[in-house]
Amino acid sequence: MSTASNARSRPRHRPVRRAALADLVGRQVAALNRQDLDGLMTLYAPDAVLEFPASPVVPGREAIRAAFARFFADWEEEITLSQLLFGAQGVAAEGTVRGRHRTLHLKIPGRTAVPQRTYEHPFAAFLEVRRGLIRRHRVYYDARDLVRQLLGGGR
Repeated sequence: MSTASNARSRPRHRPVRRAALADLVGRQVAALNRQDLDGLMTLYAPDAVLEFPASPVVPGREAIRAAFARFFADWEEEITLSQLLFGAQGVAAEGTVRGRHRTLHLKIPGRTAVPQRTYEHPFAAFLEVRRGLIRRHRVYYDARDLVRQLLGGGR
């Protein structure tokens, strides 16, 4: 075999071990559930990217910190994982979020201010990991269902 063919067949990055990925996700969920901003930020790479439905992309660890700080001020959530699926450079997580909205920041014309609303919804998250840190964090859930629950439409 030639050296060129060997170089082509090697992966660009070393695969991340399942145990390391599962530990990373466990620490992330624990930090989110405790609203531990400092602990959460130790898990993200400096150039990480965060993506949520109906929100602009958040580039960089400092911007991600600010986004989570704003989130923690208004929302209280508990994440329960039901499944992890592992890939060579990341993990997909599936679970349920239960929470409540602490402040009324949904200002929709014609709506009356309401007390705190609770909600529950399934989610899927995809984490790309490099050198033990989250490089890209994408979350998917039905944002319309969440808004409906917050406005009193029920599940």
